[in-house]
Amino acid sequence: MRLTIKAKQVAGVTSIVGLAVVGLSGLYLSSLVRVRLEESLARGELLSSAVYQRARTVVTHGDPDPYAALRADEGLQSILESSVYSSSVTYGAIVDVNGVVVAHSDPLRVGETLPRRGDLAALLKLGLVRQLRAIYSAEGQRLEVGQPLLLDSSAFGSIRIGVSTLLIRSDINSVLGPALIAVAVALVGSSVVAMLLAQLLLRPIHVLRRSLTRLGERDFDVSDALPRDEFGELGESLAVASARLLAVRAGPVAGHDDVEPATSRLALLVAKDLERWRQVPSSLNYARRLAALGRLSAGLAHEIKNPLNATMIRLELLRQQLLPADGDATATGGRGGGASVGGNDASEISDLEEHVNVISAQIRRLDEVVQGFLKFIRPEDIRLQVVALDDILAAIMPIVEAEAHSHGVDVRTELPAGLPDLAADQPMLEQAFLNLAINACQAMSQGGTLRVTAAATWGRYVEVRFEDTGVGIPPSQLDKIFDLYFTTKEGGSGIGLSMVFRAVHLHGGEISVESTPGRGTTFRLLLPQA
Repeated sequence: MRLTIKAKQVAGVTSIVGLAVVGLSGLYLSSLVRVRLEESLARGELLSSAVYQRARTVVTHGDPDPYAALRADEGLQSILESSVYSSSVTYGAIVDVNGVVVAHSDPLRVGETLPRRGDLAALLKLGLVRQLRAIYSAEGQRLEVGQPLLLDSSAFGSIRIGVSTLLIRSDINSVLGPALIAVAVALVGSSVVAMLLAQLLLRPIHVLRRSLTRLGERDFDVSDALPRDEFGELGESLAVASARLLAVRAGPVAGHDDVEPATSRLALLVAKDLERWRQVPSSLNYARRLAALGRLSAGLAHEIKNPLNATMIRLELLRQQLLPADGDATATGGRGGGASVGGNDASEISDLEEHVNVISAQIRRLDEVVQGFLKFIRPEDIRLQVVALDDILAAIMPIVEAEAHSHGVDVRTELPAGLPDLAADQPMLEQAFLNLAINACQAMSQGGTLRVTAAATWGRYVEVRFEDTGVGIPPSQLDKIFDLYFTTKEGGSGIGLSMVFRAVHLHGGEISVESTPGRGTTFRLLLPQA
């Protein structure tokens, strides 16, 4: 489906705004996640420091049972229980070296073994994607902020503050909600603004289209108002052209003698374009008639070919019946006997044989003409593949070199390194290249040089050249060499170059020829790259 200019403009503006919003949203989300994780880490570290300071006052040097002192201290228990009122913190605990709870925000868990959790500080060092994966996992994760408890420079336990990613997620979602609403409003607003802007900018195009429609209907009054910008200048030129066309249609009018020649040329161009548009339906009808004529010609050629084959067979039977066999002067025809020509002398038989040979040669010539015509007009499926040019040339070189040797021609192939591959039907191109090379060799009956070169060119094409130093082609014949049955060679069919022309154009390429009589001919082919 082809998009209109308006749709493209709306899509472009919306895409630009969308990309900007998505980029800014990503930065905002990244900073928001990091801030919430850092806040949770700071709360955990603060609680851990408070517990640590209280534990130092409770456990003294030389205390025989520090764990009992920690369990018995009410102030320490109050700090641990108050930890759960902090955002994202789920528990606070003191454990011994074996992970057994000595004190906990939930007194019922004293004596249990507290499993080890992930480190919140380590999560902060990861990338945004892994942080989001940890926060937005289905069941969430429990992370910890920890600190060792020291007594006489040796650890006798640790402080562990639990943090839940579910609580962090809830905190982030509460902030993201308004942000997502703002993103949606920005996208909808940008689309609406883009539609209004497109309507405003494209209005002159609709006015010009309406004016051209009226010109096509021979209404030359196209003085529609346009804004004073580039479209306005175009509208003024169109108005001047319509006035000139109206003057031309109405005849000489006073006051129009000072119209500039450029305006007249513009009016003529507009009139010619309108005339071309009017000719489109007739051109389509002509193409349909031409296609029907091609089908009719193909059927007619088949109908001619069948009688030719029957005539050729009968002629051979007649030759076997009438001409003498094994040098005898008398021959009998048919398997059960037949006409006798025993009365014919040797000269009469020789004349009869000559007539039969002439008729046979002309029938064969007519059959070749019909065969060439059928081959040229018959639809052919082209099977495009990625083909290397040197593979095509390597396939035809044995035949070309044999022909070149018989004419004393030196064949040179010059292909640069890194030449792009072709999108080609290899058998079809091999036949086309072979025709060009054989023709070049035959044009150098006294010897010469055939150069085959190639190079990548503009528009993703490969240019292939066949350059010979032969007799050349007269200028009067250059525009006819690709015509079917046109030939200047004795015994030529006039089909080879026509098939080359057809093969190149079936590939979506171009072919041209340059020739100087007495100096040589160059065929230039442009073929699409793969």
